[in-house]
Amino acid sequence: MLEQWPQHGKLNATHVGAFGFSNGGFTVLVAAGGIPDLDRTAPYCQAHPEHDLCRALKQAGVDPHLGADVPPEAWISDPRIKAVVVAAPAFGFAFSPDGLKNVLVPVQLWRAAKDRHQPDAWYDEAVRLALPRPPEYHLVASATHYGFLPPCTPRFANRAPRICTDPPGFNRAAFHRAFDAQVVRFFQTTLH
Repeated sequence: MLEQWPQHGKLNATHVGAFGFSNGGFTVLVAAGGIPDLDRTAPYCQAHPEHDLCRALKQAGVDPHLGADVPPEAWISDPRIKAVVVAAPAFGFAFSPDGLKNVLVPVQLWRAAKDRHQPDAWYDEAVRLALPRPPEYHLVASATHYGFLPPCTPRFANRAPRICTDPPGFNRAAFHRAFDAQVVRFFQTTLH
């Protein structure tokens, strides 16, 4: 974006905003200065083997103890990032207050009230409580984890109903009009 995008000259390379959803939310927290402790993955999965992450690791044959081999200096931050928007962050349980103490930029944090993929208390709430400054926090009633993805085309909805089917009472298109406006407002306010 800063070098190859045709309109890169319009961007301020010293005031970058970053958005991340799910695994991207984890990535954005790291890019903003977070240092996760993946050593927490094995105890988490021992306590919650039914959670999606733990089932996926088991299915893929990945040892949840591998996080012990990742040194803190492996996590690289980008000082150009001046604000972040995080929606349903993956591996939220891996961030302690010490691990997020360097995330000093403004944070807008979003949680889906019916997220069964990354259940609260271990993901969004863990991040919210560990941040050194309270984030701008949004709870989206009736939304599931995938509600943060844009509305699906009919063809894609046929191929991926789990991702595209919303619970009664949640209008993804209407939510995204409000969500997008809130994200833009946040970046306009914080990246002046």
